[in-house]
Parts: sequence; structure tokens; C-alpha cells
Amino acid sequence: MDAILTILITIAQIATVYLAARGNRWTWIFSIVTGLILCYNFFTDHHYMSFAFQVYSLIASIGGVFIWKKKAEDNRRTICWGNPLWPLLAVVAIAAATYILDARVLHSNLPILDCAIFALQAVATYLMVRKDINAWICYLICDAIYIPLGIMGGSYKWLFISACFLITATYGFITFVKAWRRIRANADGADPSATKQ
Repeated sequence: MDAILTILITIAQIATVYLAARGNRWTWIFSIVTGLILCYNFFTDHHYMSFAFQVYSLIASIGGVFIWKKKAEDNRRTICWGNPLWPLLAVVAIAAATYILDARVLHSNLPILDCAIFALQAVATYLMVRKDINAWICYLICDAIYIPLGIMGGSYKWLFISACFLITATYGFITFVKAWRRIRANADGADPSATKQ
């Protein structure tokens, strides 16, 4: 992939995370554009697992545009914080399925850690569409994994990018938690989405 294009995609991805933290629907437009570019690049480079994730992310992003629009019409249902057990189980199941699929079909010997990161990103994307705070926890775990990998690999460029994502995801987590607390404070107790599920 061209170096300039890589830089532009990275900037767009950081902007996507920042806009998501702000609750701005433009996050999904950025996600769709970068997703289309990455789908093409991963497919032509024969990175089919990454291509599959980008297709999934692209579909989720299109849904995110409409779901966030609908949520914006009902402020009391904007932010939720679901039970973290279900995302955890989903991550384990997806990581295991990815590892088995890769080993038996693609034969690319994908490390189990990469499968876990793939699963975390997949679950985080779904949760972000729902505006679930657990999405930010998944992103934070991913970034926390990427940073030591960058240090061990001596890739300071990747370390810098991961640090940017970590800072932005931390901002998103704090912003969403503050908004969720405001929703709880203003709720009359009748709306189940205004309390932690």
C-alpha cells in the first residue's frame, strides 16, 4: 500500500474514533470510506481474514449511520452500558472460530493473539453501533495489546499510532461514561436503557 495512502487512512481512522467519542454520525461516513479502501487493498493483497473483517465493518458502519440517527431522536436511549459478560463470551467464541477457520481453511498460521484482536475489534464495532460503553473497553484492550507489541517489534511508527488510538479511545470512554451518568441522573427510572443492564 502506498505510504501516503497509509498515512491518510491512519488519520481517517483516528478521526473516526474521535468522532465516535463525540457521538457524531460522521464517524460512520469516515468508517465507510476507509472500509472501502481497505477492502480493496486487503483483497488484492490476499489478506482474506482482514478483508472479511473490513466487509463486516463496512456493513456495520452503514447500519451505524441509520441506527445512530434513530438514537439521536431519543436522547434518553443514546448511551447504554450492557452486561460485559456477553461481549466477553462473544470475543472468546469469535477468536476461537477465527483461529480454527484460519488453521483449517486459509492455512496462514494466524497467531492466536491476532485472532483475539480481530474478535475484540469485531465485537467493539457491533457495540459501537449500539452506543454501548463496552465498545470502548474492547478498543482500550486492543490498544493496550498493540503498544507492547510495537515496543517489542521496534516499530516506533506503529507505537505512535497505537498511542494515538489509546488516547482517543480513553477520551471516548470517559465521554460516554459522563453522558451515561447524565442519562441516569435525568431518568425517572421507567426507561430500562437508562440504567446499567
